[in-house]
Amino acid sequence: MLAIANNITTRNRRVSEALKLRPAESISQRVADRITKERTDFLQGLAGDCVKAGADILDINLQQQHDEPEIMKFAVETIQGAVDCQLCLSSNRADTLEAGLRACKRPPIVNYVSLSEEKLKGILPLVVRYKAEVILNLSNPTAISSTEDMLKSSAVLVGAANEAGISNKHICLDPGVLHVTSDVGQRHIKTLLELLPAFSEIFDPPIRTTSWINNVSAGAPRRLRPVINNTFLAMLAGVGLSSAFVDVLNKETMRTMRLIRILRDDAIYTDRDAELC
Repeated sequence: MLAIANNITTRNRRVSEALKLRPAESISQRVADRITKERTDFLQGLAGDCVKAGADILDINLQQQHDEPEIMKFAVETIQGAVDCQLCLSSNRADTLEAGLRACKRPPIVNYVSLSEEKLKGILPLVVRYKAEVILNLSNPTAISSTEDMLKSSAVLVGAANEAGISNKHICLDPGVLHVTSDVGQRHIKTLLELLPAFSEIFDPPIRTTSWINNVSAGAPRRLRPVINNTFLAMLAGVGLSSAFVDVLNKETMRTMRLIRILRDDAIYTDRDAELC
């Protein structure tokens, strides 16, 4: 299972501050240079910490704030200056994604494409043009869907991606996550446990899967969120999840990730992997 670091997100106040544009005319060049160095050092340090903690892929998430082409370009170029790993670009705008795609040294993952006509027409051609991978999102966050309905949605989305010229090996399905603190969320989780194994039966070649693990515990007390997240991660791994967006700086989460790999026989057991480190 691949760990996609969700730490470089504008949900985080310090990340948001580092990515915020400042009017050039309001400050001197010396101050501007100092601010740029501080922003660069922080982002590169965070990226390095994520890779050191075990991240396989780094997500750059501008979906909440600063969803602008120049911000994505700056973030991609800055992070690539510190680490050499695949990036995932999360944005709601096609022009922001294209700026990131142009800046990437190696093909990234584009997050995400939904059944929205705007997303299908605006983003799939970019994925093809830049030879990227894509995450297809199935879930309506305001309502629960049955396993059958989600399988139908997945078939439509994968079909649209295939028609655009994207092969199954470059596609990842995200069925979405609702909060476990609600009745709807608990029922949705049960659906996910049925859905993930079904993907392996309906798609040939197989489709990979992913999930935003931390979403499951939203609304729960902060002290309980890590144990909810890690239990959910282990449950989804047991039914075939391929990758997960996780807080890679959380030691408990990364221990869970290492043990999942061992128990799947994807890694050789060591005592160290079972330790918090």
